[in-house]
Amino acid sequence: MSNSHSFLLIMAATHGLYAQSFIRELKAQGHRVVIITRADALGYDWPRQDIDALYAVNDIFDAAEVRNAVSYLARTERIDRLVGPGEYDIELAASLREHLRVGGMGETTARYFRDKLAMRERAGSNGIRIPAFIGAIHHPAIAKFLDEVPGPWVLKPRMAASSKGIKVLRRADEVWQALAALGDKASEHLIERFTAGDVYHVDGVVSGRQVLFASAHKYGRPILDLHTNGGVYTTWRVGEDTPEAQALFALNQQVVETFGLAAGVFHIEYIQGREDGEFYFLEASARVGAGLIEEMVEAESGINLWEEWARLEVGQVVPPYALKRSRDVYAGVLATAAPYETPDASPYLAADVQALPSKPYHMGLLVTADAPEKVSARLAELAERVQRELTIHI
Repeated sequence: MSNSHSFLLIMAATHGLYAQSFIRELKAQGHRVVIITRADALGYDWPRQDIDALYAVNDIFDAAEVRNAVSYLARTERIDRLVGPGEYDIELAASLREHLRVGGMGETTARYFRDKLAMRERAGSNGIRIPAFIGAIHHPAIAKFLDEVPGPWVLKPRMAASSKGIKVLRRADEVWQALAALGDKASEHLIERFTAGDVYHVDGVVSGRQVLFASAHKYGRPILDLHTNGGVYTTWRVGEDTPEAQALFALNQQVVETFGLAAGVFHIEYIQGREDGEFYFLEASARVGAGLIEEMVEAESGINLWEEWARLEVGQVVPPYALKRSRDVYAGVLATAAPYETPDASPYLAADVQALPSKPYHMGLLVTADAPEKVSARLAELAERVQRELTIHI
């Protein structure tokens, strides 16, 4: 039997390209790479030298259209593995695996990494600490929740990525008004007690249901705060021997096991409550984190999460898989919107600061050092300068 296998990638690519390293790694190992995307994304600068076939559908979010297209393709195209590398691709890929009976994450498990209500129910029923929540479905239950759980509350879309669409509501009548405005789409949301605190994320690699690599990071400001008030985005690696990191690693292993991630990469967010100092689960993704996280993790560990994910997928059909870490330093990243299409990063560069590739009208910086406090202090200094000299609010 040939060692070459065929990988089908479902990529919505709604905000540009991603997973280029994933694609390159598959091709470098001699496998066939087939991609299905949306018609509007065909004009992107795809790495066509590493893609054997690129197809498009009119509406990538029309499950029936995608299923029919993939089923037709499967008449002549062998599909050994099926991957959804982006946030919005996860559920599409899971549904197609179920339909074609291809190995990998199914729809039930995928829900735990896409549906914020499903992941909270799963976490809470398995003893993982979470903020009080309720699905925006049954009105008497919602009324009881609002009466018993003090505000403010956050109204969250169940399937949106990051903090998109989240509203902070301070009075019960505001909640009911928001639900009325949503109409039939209200059930696509959940209501959760707002928890003030510092937000962390753990990024890493899983194989055989065990976390082989994990790195804990802290956001300079919560993403919800940035989306609401604007400002400069920063995140950095925290010291592995700190109580915070050790608590996060233990909780993260519990989340990975509870949610049933067998093999792949993850980006999981937690908040340390300001009132009690305890860590609470926020949300989980079975993908590479956005916001320059892949560059930060590679700078600190030598591990490219996209490449490792590709190697893990290959490892499911051509074992064995082994993880190699080549370095151990501390890193952090900064990103901001800018008033120019190609902002000049040179005034901010130094021996410990590098520029990162960024999309138009944005700038990204990478900071490295031998201690986490040096990274966080440098990022704070840079954020203050960038806020004063460059940033515009979006």
